[in-house]
Amino acid sequence: MEEVLNDESPLRALLRGFERARKLTVWTLVALLIGTSVSWAYAREIYSLLALPLTRELAERGQDARLTITGLSDPFILYFTLSLMGGIVIALPILSAQLYMIVAARVRVKSSLQIAGFAIAGTTLFVGGMAFCYFILLPFAIAYLLDIASQFETAVTVRDFLRFSTRLLLAMGLGAQLPLVALVASRVGLVTAGGLWRGLPYATVTAFIAAAWITPPDGMSQLLVGVPLLILYMIGIGLAALFGRG
Repeated sequence: MEEVLNDESPLRALLRGFERARKLTVWTLVALLIGTSVSWAYAREIYSLLALPLTRELAERGQDARLTITGLSDPFILYFTLSLMGGIVIALPILSAQLYMIVAARVRVKSSLQIAGFAIAGTTLFVGGMAFCYFILLPFAIAYLLDIASQFETAVTVRDFLRFSTRLLLAMGLGAQLPLVALVASRVGLVTAGGLWRGLPYATVTAFIAAAWITPPDGMSQLLVGVPLLILYMIGIGLAALFGRG
């Protein structure tokens, strides 16, 4: 039995992997719970900020800027979803640090400074992607869709707007992680800069398929998503070339 569980055995490696996954899950859930609880206290303010591009556009068009509800549970669903999103953002540094420590076990890097740098980079990229969506993509998409609906009476429901806006925000936040994912994958030897470069045509198709799925059906909105995703992919190639294993 001692031979089976020696330090080099596959079983020992599997058990260590389970233990790291358990710690990752526990710390992430704790951070998510704390972040969601904090965000719940400011759920109304978060909603006002999220809805501002829509309410401002409606007000400028002389329309009622209030969103409508179709069920008594709609406000609770809205505030809880926004609190959960806030919790994800708050918990992201903890999650990033935990993921990096798992990666560090393979690349033999355990510097606290590098772990902190990874957590900060992951959080900054995620928030940056969401900021791009909030300040550029979301207002453009809202104006475009309202122009199409100009001959109809506008009554935007809370659920529809929540689903529409959160899908865009999360997609761009996750998409902004591409450089970091490419860097980490190259560091552990999963990919190389050359392999990523050869995959550029497939990445281009994938980026615009994703853009078509998360944006309104018009070319400009898809360009606003697809082109940044491709730029991020190219940045990932550069990072893999500079810091990857080869």
